[in-house]
Amino acid sequence: MTTNPLLPDGQDAVDPGSARIVDLNKRRQDRAAAADGLVTADESDTETVAPSPVVTGGPVDPPDRPRFLADVLDQPRRVPILPRWLTSGDEARATARRAVSVAGYHAGVHAFRSPVYLGKVAWYAPKGAARLVNRVIGWTTAESGNWTLRQDAANRNDPKTWLELDRHRQRQTSWRWWVTSAGTLAGGTGGVILYSDLTPWWVKAPVLAGGLVGLARYGRPLDRPIIARTVVRAAYRKLTAELTRKGIMATGLVKRPEDIVFPAGVGEIRRDGPGYLAVADLPDGVIAVDVVDKREQVAGGLRLPIDQVWPEVMPREHPGRLALWVADRPVSAMKQPPWPLLRGGQTDYFKPFVYGFDPRMRPVDYRMDERNSLFAGFPGSGKSLSARVVLAGMALDPLVTFAVFDLAGRGDFDAFEPLCAPGLFGSGADEGTKQAAYRMLMWLLKECDTRGPLIKSYATKGLNSENKLNRAIAQKDARLRPIVAAIDEVQELITDPEIGKSAAAAKTSIIKRGRALGIHLVLMTQRIDKESLPKGVTSNIALRTCLAVPSHVETDLALGTGAYRMGARPTQFEIGVDAGWGVRVGYGPMTSVRAAYLDRAAVERVCARGVALRGGTVAGVDLPAARDILDDLRAVWVAGERGQHWDTLAPRLANRFPDAYGSLTAEALSALVRAKGIESRNVKANGSTRRGVYLAEITTVVDQRDSDAG
Repeated sequence: MTTNPLLPDGQDAVDPGSARIVDLNKRRQDRAAAADGLVTADESDTETVAPSPVVTGGPVDPPDRPRFLADVLDQPRRVPILPRWLTSGDEARATARRAVSVAGYHAGVHAFRSPVYLGKVAWYAPKGAARLVNRVIGWTTAESGNWTLRQDAANRNDPKTWLELDRHRQRQTSWRWWVTSAGTLAGGTGGVILYSDLTPWWVKAPVLAGGLVGLARYGRPLDRPIIARTVVRAAYRKLTAELTRKGIMATGLVKRPEDIVFPAGVGEIRRDGPGYLAVADLPDGVIAVDVVDKREQVAGGLRLPIDQVWPEVMPREHPGRLALWVADRPVSAMKQPPWPLLRGGQTDYFKPFVYGFDPRMRPVDYRMDERNSLFAGFPGSGKSLSARVVLAGMALDPLVTFAVFDLAGRGDFDAFEPLCAPGLFGSGADEGTKQAAYRMLMWLLKECDTRGPLIKSYATKGLNSENKLNRAIAQKDARLRPIVAAIDEVQELITDPEIGKSAAAAKTSIIKRGRALGIHLVLMTQRIDKESLPKGVTSNIALRTCLAVPSHVETDLALGTGAYRMGARPTQFEIGVDAGWGVRVGYGPMTSVRAAYLDRAAVERVCARGVALRGGTVAGVDLPAARDILDDLRAVWVAGERGQHWDTLAPRLANRFPDAYGSLTAEALSALVRAKGIESRNVKANGSTRRGVYLAEITTVVDQRDSDAG
């Protein structure tokens, strides 16, 4: 045996042929026991034990899989086999339309300018012929270059060099004359055959035209093209790995170009729509949001307009992976594809439909069921234009009931009036329109109360696996048709001193309860602050679109806290220029999207189709009557009470008039009464003192109002 230094205590290695097998773990335990006086070392050495494997701990890292299996199994996404314009019918048709349009434009321009082109050919062709003959003679006589050298020898009075150069020229010309003669003979013979009666005219014409154009090109100055440029193309630079690194490094976030890596399988720079897409992994400590925030520097590094460069955060990827898409030309100069539903087709409230297009001109869907919508942006950003696309899409579902109130009174939504039942449409900035919108909210609250039990009963009959509205139930029961209620300039309702708090509370309740009941609120506002967009309203809206705004504050208020940090940049849209562009969250990954452009005439045509789908008529609804808060308070006042608290009066009103005050809170009631000129005071009633109102003050105000009216 030999001593193995790797064994403990110099233990001899076991001879494979020996009958003695030693358990090393047992040996250690015995020696420890011997040290404690429990057993002698000799006794433990003489024991023969059964074989046992030696366990020394497994590897920390699992074994690597073969590279082939790793590539196959771990590939996060697959590169498309065919480009999108070959697999998508809409994109293929759009590409074909663009190709035909471009070809027709160029053909028309050049046909109109053809007389000018003919004049240039007639002017430059003789010059080209003379230049060609002179060039051939110069080559045949070998004078090009040789003459200059001979003249230099003559100037230096060097006859020997002159004669040697001349002999060299003669040796060159001896075979060149044969080539030129053969070429002249062949050309002459071809010309005779071409212009003889043996050659048809349809061969003569193109050959003559081609020859003249060729001579004209040869005879024209280099800076005088025959065919003029028809378009001035925008700046275009094909995206390459070097250019991608240059753009990213222009941000100052990355110091070395080799730190920017293009991941295998997804990092190949490839054609994507009307531009090129590069996916790059940034170095440690740099995240994609940082690059998105420096979009102007990226565009400067690429030497391109800013709306031609679109850095994005890749959804469901690590924060350091950046997608950089560079368009062939500025996106603002690109013509959007037409809205697919403009000429025909229907929609389904419970299924997505095309809302608009992203910067790569890919269609972006919108979905209504179990959601509510918010469109926020400064004046001129395109809120109404964007929301009209959503409403136009729902006009093409004959099951949808409409309620539309334009509190700006500009007439942007007048086309939808034929789709609204009496009392469910209003346009104006007056108090009457706001009161009508408020009554509509009270009607929606009542719908929330009545729809829940109905849907539950249909679900128990097997029409739905969950207690939510679906198309089968909506088709079966006309009382459960989906409702789309839109309010433009909703801040005018929320900040109203009389009904604002009650309206905000009603919206919050409808947004929370109505989404599963087939009620979808579409709210639009140009005032983005906590007063105009209470947290109870915005935090429960799923679909939010933030159009052009000036800062990150408005971005987070509209899209949710942290949206700006996650890469939302509606601040980069120019107000009044990028109308309809916005950042959308709530359905799919956060994305920049431009609403399909529908002018007033297009919306009117879509609404006319919607009316036709509904049989030309719209069913009426039972709206709550307009009420007076002071008269209703006196109606619920208990005899003998001098004063009463707000938190006692609010439930009384809700129980007595549930259609009008079902969601009324004590704070909202106080605001309603104070708007009538009555102060909120400390009132002692029911053994406690809290804020409330005295009956005498209500009576005084009502009597004064009645006397003024009389």
